[in-house]
Amino acid sequence: MRSRIVSFAGKDINVQEKKIGELEALIRELFPESKGDISRVDLGKLLGEANFDLLYSKLPKIFPELTKEDVKNAYMSELEALVEALVDVNFLGIKRLLKPMLSLAQAGLPQK
Repeated sequence: MRSRIVSFAGKDINVQEKKIGELEALIRELFPESKGDISRVDLGKLLGEANFDLLYSKLPKIFPELTKEDVKNAYMSELEALVEALVDVNFLGIKRLLKPMLSLAQAGLPQK
């Protein structure tokens, strides 16, 4: 199991790898309309409606040790590091596969 310690608003947050079922449950909790299917999360809509309340409500669900006050007192660079750690710890294998797959797809496209 992978993990990483990230400093966020003066707290050390232990970002731990989650089981697939735990990730599915988290997606279901964060985005009830998705019914746990990440492909049903409309990122465009989510980003279009993004505001600070989104951070205050969603981050503590992902990282229960965080409070609204912690989020208010954090730097954006700390938020970036926290999200990066979450992705690296839980989706590193997918990230490693995507680059070669995208390269293969681009190589197969007709050249003009």
